[in-house]
Amino acid sequence: MTPGNLTEGALRLIVIFLISLLIGAVFFKILKNRKRNLYNKIWSKLHLFSLSNLIIGLFLLFFSYELLPFLSMRLWLLLWGLGMIVWLALIFKVFNEIPKIKEKMAKEDEYKKYLP
Repeated sequence: MTPGNLTEGALRLIVIFLISLLIGAVFFKILKNRKRNLYNKIWSKLHLFSLSNLIIGLFLLFFSYELLPFLSMRLWLLLWGLGMIVWLALIFKVFNEIPKIKEKMAKEDEYKKYLP
């Protein structure tokens, strides 16, 4: 129930991952605020994903640093990783719907071309 300190390699890996989430959050925020297009929904979801997981990761890193017995369990890191995988799978599902939307928009444009 009371895990020890994180190893130095694991700590570095988590810090590098959190820095990449911060960079991703900034990058996706910039892309989200650009001109409206089909991908804005995906950029918005990826921005929220990066920002939320950055905050959760910082909390988990703090709990591990302070050696809080229940909150620094390795189980939380595992659940955090599984949650990220599921969340990215849902975002990828939205990404796979874009060709269908493009095709639908092309058909509507073709139809509207002949309307007065």
